[in-house]
Amino acid sequence: MKKLSIIIAFLLFGIGLRAQQTNLTEAVDFTVTDCHGQTYNLFEILDRGQAVFIDFFFYTCGQCQVISPYITGSYTQMGCNLHDVFYIEISYIDSDATCQQWANEYGVEFPTVGVQGGGNEVFELYGINACPTLVLIMPDRSIPIQGLLDLYPFSAQDVVNAMQRYGLQPHDCTGTLTVNPQTMHIFNDGETYEPGLLTISNMTADDVTVDAFTADPIFALRCMYEGQDVSEGMTVAAGQTAIVEVYVDVPIKESFEGQMYVNTSAGNFEVNIIYETTVGIGESNSTLALYPNPANESVTLQGENLGAVSIHNILGQTVETFFTNESQLVIPTANYQNGIYFVRTSNGQTQRLVIVHE
Repeated sequence: MKKLSIIIAFLLFGIGLRAQQTNLTEAVDFTVTDCHGQTYNLFEILDRGQAVFIDFFFYTCGQCQVISPYITGSYTQMGCNLHDVFYIEISYIDSDATCQQWANEYGVEFPTVGVQGGGNEVFELYGINACPTLVLIMPDRSIPIQGLLDLYPFSAQDVVNAMQRYGLQPHDCTGTLTVNPQTMHIFNDGETYEPGLLTISNMTADDVTVDAFTADPIFALRCMYEGQDVSEGMTVAAGQTAIVEVYVDVPIKESFEGQMYVNTSAGNFEVNIIYETTVGIGESNSTLALYPNPANESVTLQGENLGAVSIHNILGQTVETFFTNESQLVIPTANYQNGIYFVRTSNGQTQRLVIVHE
């Protein structure tokens, strides 16, 4: 009889663990505000290259209280949100005041989100019906850790070990300032103006001032952040990321390349700017055709001496590279996100590509 009771208890425990998970295998975007008023967007964090580790909890959850020290321990081992992983905890029922009390009691230094900050909506998006549920979302939007069962038996080191299996490495709690991309595309066809997007990620422990955005004498810049002109400087708080829109403000009719300089209190950075116009693209690419454009599932590139063909996003990052000896190349685009891209060939020709998935 005793043996049967142990078996039943074990089965019930296993069922409980299975309930503490999401059934999603791909991330759904959300924006939340923590109990201190700071707003976070999931895809913005993923797009800057960090994985996101979510602890779904609530204040009076006994098991949540038991594992909280292990989670905060792994948070410290993984670099305090400054490196490979960004930690956040979300409650569906607790107020901001209760979340602040929880964070104080359990020494939680990463963002804590309650019902006032949108916690219940995230619970519904991810189908969370039991706590604690622990979810790891990778930058490619995949969800390799869906619940507590994926981390059992549970300790801080178990969490770290699980993350290392997915290429996420421990770090100390210090970070650096990064400015990306190294090459920025700005497009202007006379009707549509696509500014360059400059990402300033402050993973240091201190606020960083951007003294100025300067450029080659050939052109002037206008830099906008959250609707404000910050061309003369701005501040990026510790642990925060700012995405600055960069515009060329002089009436240039042809495409050109130049340099932009970002001077900050944590170091100086140089960004190559490629300013592209309809006139410039038309003149240099008279033999290059790209269709259909906008594209959905695929796009065909046709021209002479294509050679190496690279696809770049609007941040200047290389998305994919192909090589062909033919005069025609079919490029699959089903996995590309909606947006603007640039297709470049090895002989310097460029075409603007728009991806729209219906």
